[in-house]
Amino acid sequence: MLDLASFQKAFAAAAMTEGQPGIMFRSHAFAVYRNTSARGAVEALRASYPTVDALIGSEMFTEVALDFRRGCPPNGPVLSDYGANFADYLALQPWTSELPYLADVGRLDWLWLESFLAAGAETLPRPLDTTSHIRLHPAARFVWLETPALTIWQAHRDPAGFDELEPEWRAEGALFARPGLHVRVEPIEPDCHRLLLCASAPIRIGDLAAAVGEAYPDSDVPELLRRCIAAGALIIQ
Repeated sequence: MLDLASFQKAFAAAAMTEGQPGIMFRSHAFAVYRNTSARGAVEALRASYPTVDALIGSEMFTEVALDFRRGCPPNGPVLSDYGANFADYLALQPWTSELPYLADVGRLDWLWLESFLAAGAETLPRPLDTTSHIRLHPAARFVWLETPALTIWQAHRDPAGFDELEPEWRAEGALFARPGLHVRVEPIEPDCHRLLLCASAPIRIGDLAAAVGEAYPDSDVPELLRRCIAAGALIIQ
């Protein structure tokens, strides 16, 4: 007779097997559980990566999600946490060479979700001078990507849709912020990305301005600060 640990291991292995399970688990109830578990993982990924789903189609997404689940099954009961590494998985698949932006689009889907689910923070206006400290809002997310993924992502997230899309192939940056109930997304340039990196930990505005100015001498740091604060991405302390 199996001990509890061995039984749990055998149960988990059988739940992940798509063929006929061992005789111990050949029951209607187990079959229902296994199908429900697989469907739950697939639909959780679909909800977290709607733009990837739109790009490759529902049927293919299901197959890709099932393949991902074989190697990376959910490790907890909260399915909104499932799939953080799905974009990295996509980047390693040979077939995505025909869609070189797909993994980056997936990264944007996940950043949107993280921003949406993140904690809030007080953003009341406060005096601003070079000695003030500034930090990222808890819901702010940003990234710099080597593909025009943001242009593609925004086109597919637009409920109005699009007729034709031929983006210029160039690197793009994205900022996700949630000053209220809704996530807002803005394109950013390299100097803004640098500013946000510097603000990942609390920093004096004077030091932040010096760091950005050293890397990008032509950057208008006060304007960048104004934009990021207005977007709800930064908090003055």
